[in-house]
Amino acid sequence: MSAIDASDKVSFPMTRTIKASLLFFFLSLCASAIFVTQHVRSQVPSPAPHVLFSVVEKQLTAFRAADYSSAYRHAAREVQEKFTMPQFEAMIRRDYGDMTNAQRIEFGLVKINGSAAVVQVFFCSANGSVRSFLYSLIAEGDSWKINGVQLMPGAPAGSRSAGLHI
Repeated sequence: MSAIDASDKVSFPMTRTIKASLLFFFLSLCASAIFVTQHVRSQVPSPAPHVLFSVVEKQLTAFRAADYSSAYRHAAREVQEKFTMPQFEAMIRRDYGDMTNAQRIEFGLVKINGSAAVVQVFFCSANGSVRSFLYSLIAEGDSWKINGVQLMPGAPAGSRSAGLHI
């Protein structure tokens, strides 16, 4: 057996090119980690449905109290850019006034896709007729705002819904 002599080792000199390449690789790796971390942190966690229901209920409560400035605060930034406060109030009175007269509301389908959500809301009147609306919500900062409301086609106005009436 012969002892391994230090002179038998193969060595590679660390040239400037190798050093620069290694430095570039590690800096690129760190930069990628920063971007991935930022992307993961910016993801909006899916809210529980009751959080979305609460936003809709708060706006409806404000409508019923004729507190349109509070209702306006529950509207998304995009809606607020499209309508001034007086325009928003006029639109609600003109197009959605019957919503405020509903005897009760019920929530249906909830679909969440990242920072956007859709909630189906049923407005039940005292005579048993039901109107269905789709509420579009969007995450803005740490809260959810209403981005739009769309009447769903269904039974003609004034018709009674089928099912159990108590």
